[in-house]
Amino acid sequence: MNIEHIIQQGSGERNEDCLVMHQNIFGVFDGATSLDGSCYEGGLSGGALASSIAGQTFLRNHHPLPRLAAEANDSIRDRMGRCGIDMSRRRGLWSTSAAVVRLTEKGIEWFRTGDAQVVFIDGDGGFRVAAGRDDHDYPTLKMIAERGRRHPDVQGLIEVVRQGMNRDYGVLNGEREAEDFFLAGLEPAGKVSSVLLFTDGLDVPCETPRRRKDFSCLVGKHRELGLAGLCDHVRSLEAADPDIERYPRFKRHDDIAAIAIHF
Repeated sequence: MNIEHIIQQGSGERNEDCLVMHQNIFGVFDGATSLDGSCYEGGLSGGALASSIAGQTFLRNHHPLPRLAAEANDSIRDRMGRCGIDMSRRRGLWSTSAAVVRLTEKGIEWFRTGDAQVVFIDGDGGFRVAAGRDDHDYPTLKMIAERGRRHPDVQGLIEVVRQGMNRDYGVLNGEREAEDFFLAGLEPAGKVSSVLLFTDGLDVPCETPRRRKDFSCLVGKHRELGLAGLCDHVRSLEAADPDIERYPRFKRHDDIAAIAIHF
C-alpha cells in the first residue's frame, strides 16, 4: 500500500482544512469560516477549530464511523459552548465537512458529510463517488458565473445557503440535526485500486458550474500526474484566473486537504 497526502493553505488568512492519518483510518476535514468572522483560541477561526476537533475525534478510531462523527459533532458543540457561542445565532456556528475511510478485513468503511469527497477508483479506470449528491454551492457558483464574484447579491446568497446547514445539506456544526445528514457505507475492496479523499479545494476549476460535480477530469489528472501533480494543475489554472473571471469560485485559492491510498 502506498499513500500520498497534501495539506495546503489557500489564499485566505489561515488554513481551515485538517488531515489525519493513523494506522487504518484516514480523514480530511474542511472547516468553514463562520459568517461573523470571529476568531477564538490562539487566533483560530471557528472553521479551523471545528475541523481540528473533528479530526482528533476520528483518530480515537474506537467506534463505528457514524458514531465517531456524532462524537465529533458533540465535541464541537461543547467547545462552542465554552467559547460563549449562541447556538441560536446560526451564522456564527463553527462547521466542517468531513470525509473519512477506515480499512478493514471486510472492506473499506467510509463516512462523509458536507462537500468533502470519497472516490473509489478501479484498476480499469472506472470510479465511484461515495454517496454522490447535488452541490449545495451550485446556485452561488452559477450566480458568480453570471454576475461576477464581487456582485453584492453573491454575499447575500452565500448567507442564505449557509442557513441551509443541516436543513438542506450536512455539516458537523454542533447541531443535533447534523446526524440526519450522515452518509456512510462499506465498499468491497476487491476491485478498488485507489481511494481519494479530498476537500473541495482540490476540485478542478470548471467554467460552467454543474448541479452535480463531475470528477472524471480530477480522476484522470490524478491517474496521469499523481496527487501532487493534480494539485499543481489545479493551482496553475487558478493562478491564470486571479480575478475569478473564467472559473467561478469563492476565492482565488481554497485550502486543500487530500489523501490518495493506492493498493
